[in-house]
Amino acid sequence: MSNKLKVGLQLSIGGLGDKSFNDSAFAGIEEAQRVHGIEFEYATWQNPMLNAVTIEEWAKSDFDLIVAVGYSNAAPINEVAAKFPDKRFALIDYAGEGDNVWSAIYREYEGDFVVGVLAALVTQTRIVGFMGGGVTPIVRRIELGFAQGVKNVDPSISFISDYVGEFDDPVKGALLAETQYMLGADVIYQVAGRCGLGAIDTAKNFGKWIISTGGDHSYLAPKAVLTSRIKNVGRPILDAVEAIKQGRFEGGVVKSYGFAEGGLMMAPIRPSVSKVVTPPIQGIMQEVQAQVISGKIRVELEED
Repeated sequence: MSNKLKVGLQLSIGGLGDKSFNDSAFAGIEEAQRVHGIEFEYATWQNPMLNAVTIEEWAKSDFDLIVAVGYSNAAPINEVAAKFPDKRFALIDYAGEGDNVWSAIYREYEGDFVVGVLAALVTQTRIVGFMGGGVTPIVRRIELGFAQGVKNVDPSISFISDYVGEFDDPVKGALLAETQYMLGADVIYQVAGRCGLGAIDTAKNFGKWIISTGGDHSYLAPKAVLTSRIKNVGRPILDAVEAIKQGRFEGGVVKSYGFAEGGLMMAPIRPSVSKVVTPPIQGIMQEVQAQVISGKIRVELEED
């Protein structure tokens, strides 16, 4: 019988290959396997009801930790955790419920405000776009942080915002980005999972700019992707596994991740866009980021 920790990972909408949220989570569970020798199983997204069935099967088995990622998995993991109070659960990117659920949330605004400043500094049409995937509280909060960064530079810059309505259709993402570019935006911030991959293709084809989330997507379109605000979904997974290994796992805890905790990173500016994101602009971004992190600049996360 194995003494290795056994972990179950329930992925979110979009699944593996999104080059963003789910791929980051999977990289985290693989890192936990390399570092701590865990065994793991993972399940692709189906729907909340079927995901709950998978999570419950793991809870009935010999799993030491069950992890679910994404807002859409909150209801399934909360439901199962309530049925199995002696099992350990983790919810990534949303605050869970119950004394046996450890949660990780993100201070995305630390980077969203910064890339809003960037968009405002580089736009030539004075029209900036935001493209969300599903209309979730997290994506809405990201939009608010980005919009405030834009307005901080120049309140007169026009701001276009729209949502695909889902996270896993690159064709729809491409079409929405095309619409925003045709309306005059020359830079878009995409927060749309797999849909965002289509938006990146559109930026490349239209000769426009895009700022991305999830992973570093600059390699997909080196002249179009100005930077990426990276959310490290794998970091909390590794932390939760380490907590169990060290005997300090606590349910009912909500840990906040930003730049300092390794939950967020800014992708490096590539030489291919350095004439757009110039050294002076990079300096402004770094200064603004420091001020947001320190609290000198306050980002309002609630809608009026």
